[in-house]
Amino acid sequence: MIFYYISVFKDIESIFSFLKQSIKETLGIKLYFLTHIYIHARMYVYMRRIKEEADKTRQTILDAALTVFSSKGYNASRLQDIAEAAGVTRGAIYHHFGSKADLYICLVRESSAKLDSVIAQAIEGGGTFKEVATRVLVNGWSLLEDDPQLAKVVELFNFKTGFTAELEEINIQRKEGAKTQVVYIAGFVQRAIDKGELNSGIEPELIGRSFMAYQNGIVNLWLTNQTAFSLKTSAPALAAVFFQGIEGV
Repeated sequence: MIFYYISVFKDIESIFSFLKQSIKETLGIKLYFLTHIYIHARMYVYMRRIKEEADKTRQTILDAALTVFSSKGYNASRLQDIAEAAGVTRGAIYHHFGSKADLYICLVRESSAKLDSVIAQAIEGGGTFKEVATRVLVNGWSLLEDDPQLAKVVELFNFKTGFTAELEEINIQRKEGAKTQVVYIAGFVQRAIDKGELNSGIEPELIGRSFMAYQNGIVNLWLTNQTAFSLKTSAPALAAVFFQGIEGV
């Protein structure tokens, strides 16, 4: 009889409400409260399992998208390709992400968050300009080698994305972010010069641009042939080369 009634309800909460009311009317107040606690506990477990399954599906789709994008490039990839790689329907992709561009942007933003966290930790460690900047370079480069998925996203972003109108927003953010970083680094350099921590005849803004160009250039060199050298092992020496260059002028 209960299964008949359950079939007419539209969602799980209405089922639980019906069961609670039925128990309260037939079994008494004390047993009702005990059953009430039990039902809510079961409901919590059920909803948590649903969320875990949804999160797992979302991550499966992201992993499949990265595989397809890396193989075909962003422009040549289709949602159907991603759905087949993930073993889901296109409807499942639309449920978690609005479009192919949303999938791409999500991959880039989650990867950027990883790198931003490492940089923030390097800065919070304190010290001289040289000490902080060395940690930024070494820790960032090391993370790329330690995290293959992150490396694939950076490779996708740098080499396999023909920016189109649908990605204009992230392209603008990329340009504005670069400008902000140059200004920040230049300010950091100027403070180091004022404190006597850095002796260089180069303009602070030019050092900021050089720092970013060197950092990204080393990454791109490594991405083109990851077996040529270990980015993580070479990181300290590569960072030292940069400072020898700006301090030797």
